This record gives sequence, C-alpha cells and structure tokens, in this order.
Amino acid sequence: MTIRNKPTIEEMTKCYDKHKNLKLAAKELGMVWQTLYWNLNKEGHAVTGDKSRYGSLTDKMARYGEELFKSLVPHAIDSNDTTFQAKVDFNVNGIPVDVKCSTKKDGYKSNPNKNTSYRWAFSTKVQEDYAEYLVLFCMEGFDASDYGDVEKILLIPKEFFKNKQSLSVSCIKSKWFDFEVSKEQLQEFFELIEN
Repeated sequence: MTIRNKPTIEEMTKCYDKHKNLKLAAKELGMVWQTLYWNLNKEGHAVTGDKSRYGSLTDKMARYGEELFKSLVPHAIDSNDTTFQAKVDFNVNGIPVDVKCSTKKDGYKSNPNKNTSYRWAFSTKVQEDYAEYLVLFCMEGFDASDYGDVEKILLIPKEFFKNKQSLSVSCIKSKWFDFEVSKEQLQEFFELIEN
C-alpha cells in the first residue's frame, strides 16, 4: 500500500487556482474538498469559484450581467474575485452595488384561466442589508439558456428596495420603469461616484 504525502499549501493553492473549483482541485490532490477548503481558508487564500465555467445556467447569466456592468464601469471592484458568494457584486469607490439579471417569466403560469403576463423577477433579500444600489438587467429572453440582449436597465437606490424580499417588474408597464437608465446614463452615474 502506497501512502501519499499530504499536499503542501503551495500545491493546494496552485491546484485550486488552476481549476477554480474545489471538487476538481481536491480530486487532483487526492483529498476531500472540505479539507482543501479548510486549508485554503486557514491560509487566507480566496475561494471564489468560477460561475462562468461551473455554474448553473442562471449563474452563467448572472456572470454575464456582472461582466457587462464591469465593462460599463471599469473602475468598479468585483467582490466575487476575492469572496465566494459575496453579499454584493461590486464596490464602486466605497459604494456597494449588486447586479442582477432576469429573463421574462409568466406571472400567471399557475393559473391557466388568466392571460399571459410576463415579468422580470429579482430576489433582493440578501442585498437589502448590504447594497446601496441595485443594477437590474432585464433580459429579452424567456429562460437562462437563451437570455438574449438587455431590454431594460434599472438603477435602484437602497431606499426603494429596502424591506422587500423581491422585486417583480411587469414587462409592459411598471412603477419600476421610473428607475430605467441607458447604458450611457449608468456609466455617467458611476463616473460621478468615481470623482
């Protein structure tokens, strides 16, 4: 029976950084992922994961929105680069900002007697205590596998989503449309925060 030496912390960090996936790295190192996670945490090494490679379809759509925001606001610091499941996605000069994406959903799916009523739905339960602003990308598509282009961008200050667990935005007419901005207006707003 061959006894394998325990991987060094340097081998663990290098392997994790290569995969950005605890399970794949742990398998390569011959250990359980929980032990790898514990060692990386103990060393203060960021365990962030890679939603664009390993996440669900919804995770991949969310990552698309985060990348779009970063392209529009390049000075924003991506919290997901240093923290796994960060409470907010970005920090813009000390201001916490969360970015969300949603495809259109049928609001009356459970009731066949009602006409179709499409809406975008965003969960805000976690962010209400942490984010100062929400940037909501309302996508053209109807599911996370084919989300299409951005149809609307909403920029919502904390005062308007505080104490709400979720936001439901009708695709036809909604009070939330008062918060609509163009890509250029979004850039201008966050440039003000930069100065």
